[in-house]
Amino acid sequence: MNTETKSKVLVVGAGPVGQMATLLLACHGIPSLLIDRRQTTLTAPKAHAVNARTLEICESVGVNASHLRELGAAANEGGEVRFVSTLTGTEFGCLPYERQDDAALNATPFPLSNIPQPVFEEELIAKIKQEPLIDFRRGLECRTLQQTIECVEATLVELETDESESCSFDYVIAADGAGSRIRQSLDIEMEGPEVLSSYLMIHFSADLRQLTEGRRGVLYFLFEPEVNGALIAYNHAKTWVLMHPWNPEEEKREDYDDETCLRLIEKAVGQALPQTTIENVSPWNMSAQVAQQYRQGRIFLAGDAAHRIPPAGGLGLNSGIGDVQNLAWKLAAVIRGEAGESLLESYEVERQPVAKNNNEQSLNNAAKIFDLIIALHGLEPEKTAERFAAVSANPEAYPELAEAIEAQRPHFDSFDLQIGYRYSSSAICEPAAIPEITDVSNYQPSWDAGAHFPHRWIEVADQAVPLQNWFAPNQFTLLEGPGVQQLEGCLGAAQVQFGKDFSDALSWRELTGLADDGAVLIRPDGHIGARLDSLTKERAEAALNQILARGA
Repeated sequence: MNTETKSKVLVVGAGPVGQMATLLLACHGIPSLLIDRRQTTLTAPKAHAVNARTLEICESVGVNASHLRELGAAANEGGEVRFVSTLTGTEFGCLPYERQDDAALNATPFPLSNIPQPVFEEELIAKIKQEPLIDFRRGLECRTLQQTIECVEATLVELETDESESCSFDYVIAADGAGSRIRQSLDIEMEGPEVLSSYLMIHFSADLRQLTEGRRGVLYFLFEPEVNGALIAYNHAKTWVLMHPWNPEEEKREDYDDETCLRLIEKAVGQALPQTTIENVSPWNMSAQVAQQYRQGRIFLAGDAAHRIPPAGGLGLNSGIGDVQNLAWKLAAVIRGEAGESLLESYEVERQPVAKNNNEQSLNNAAKIFDLIIALHGLEPEKTAERFAAVSANPEAYPELAEAIEAQRPHFDSFDLQIGYRYSSSAICEPAAIPEITDVSNYQPSWDAGAHFPHRWIEVADQAVPLQNWFAPNQFTLLEGPGVQQLEGCLGAAQVQFGKDFSDALSWRELTGLADDGAVLIRPDGHIGARLDSLTKERAEAALNQILARGA
C-alpha cells in the first residue's frame, strides 16, 4: 500500500464533518489526508437540516450555498411540521419548520434548507476532488495512533488487501462518528444518557405527493395508538423515512423484513401503497452525550465523536460543522508557526458548552412530545383508544392539545442556537458575558467580543451584498471605523474600512457601538476576537498576540 503523504493532518471519518474539516484546512493552506473505512457514501438520507451557519461555512470554502439550497426541498414542501394521526388521517396542528422565509434574510444570507445528507456529502466531495491539498482515500482504516512530542504515528490499513503502513502527522481529527473507535482508544468518557430510546430507520422510496397535497411538510409526527413514530419527507416524490420505535432487547433486526416494514409504512400512511421500495433498515439509539474531553495531546474529537445530540432540533450535523470551523484555523495557525500551541486549548473551551446547550435543548424538545401524547392518549392506558377517537373527532374541544402543540414551537425554531452561539476563552480579548439562553428562537445580533459578527446587507458599487463577502475565511480582519487612519502591515490582518470599502444604512456607532476611530477584530471563523477603542497598530498587535497565544 502506498500511503506516502505530506499531509499535516489526518482526518478519520469522511462524513460531512470530516469532509468539511479538510476543506477548511485547505482554505488555510494545510494539506490533509481524509480516510474512511467505507468504499462509498451511505445512501440512507440520515440528517436533513443544513442550517444557516453551516451554509455560510460552506460558502466560505467555495461550496456554493445558493446551489445547496436549490438541491434542498423548497420551503413550501419542507417548511412545516404536522402533527397527525397518520399521514392521511386527522391533522391536529401544524408549526413552521425553522426560519426558511424571506424574513430570515435579515439575519443570514442563506436560510436553513432541507437537504438529504448523501446529497450534501456529494457536493462536499465534489469540492474535495478539486482541491490538491486534500488526499481522500476510501477503504482505509486507522488501526492505531501513537503520540510523540512532535507528531502522531498512525497505522493505516487497506481493508481490501490488509496491507498496512505507518505514517506521521502533526495532528489528527477524529470525525469517526458516535461510536468513535479513536475516542474509545483514548479512554475518553461520555457524559449523559447513552440510550434515551431506540428506533428503526426505515428508508423507503414512494411517490406520496398526491397523499400530501394541501398539507406538505418535512416532518409528520404520528399519534395513531398503533402507529407512533414519525415520517420524514426528504423528497415527497421519492425519498421517505419512517422512524419506528422498537425494543432491541425483545426484537431482532431480522424480524423486520421488507413485508413487515411495508405493513408498518402503510399503517403510518393510513392506506395501502402499491409502489413502495424498502431501501434499507437501520437500528439506532437516541443519545444525549458530550465527551468529557475534546482533545488528548495532538488528537481532537469533532462531530458525533465529541457529542451525540438527539435529532429533536436538527443540531447534530450542524454542531459538528461548527466544531471543525473553530478547530481548523487554530491548527493552521499553530502548524504555520503563527500561534502558540496553547491556542489549541481554546477548542474544547469554546465548543463543548455549545454542544451541552444544544443537547439540553434537544432533550427539552423530546420531553415535550410526551405532553402531546398525554393530550391525545390520556393518562389511562385502557382508555387510550377511546380518548384518541374523541380527540380526533373534535380536536378543538381539547385546549390542552393546542397548548401542547404550541409548546413544540422551540423544537422547530432554534434560531439563536443555530447562529447566536458565543465563545468565551483566552482566544477572545475581554469576552462579554454569555447571556443565559431563555428563548432559543430569539436571536439578537451582537457586536460583543465572542459573538459571531452579525450579518448585514451592505452597499458595494450600488449593489446589496452580504458583509461576510468582505471577510476572508483564512485570515483575521480588522473592520475599521471611518475615522481610523490607515495602519501599515498589521501582522497579516486584512483591513476593511466602514464608509470607504462599503456603506451601511446605519452609522458606524449605531452598528458597533464604537467611536469612529475604533475597530472590531474578527477571527477567521467569524467570531469577534476583540473590540478596539481608538485603534492603533500597537493595540491591534496586542490583541492578535493574545488571541494567538504568542509568548504563552
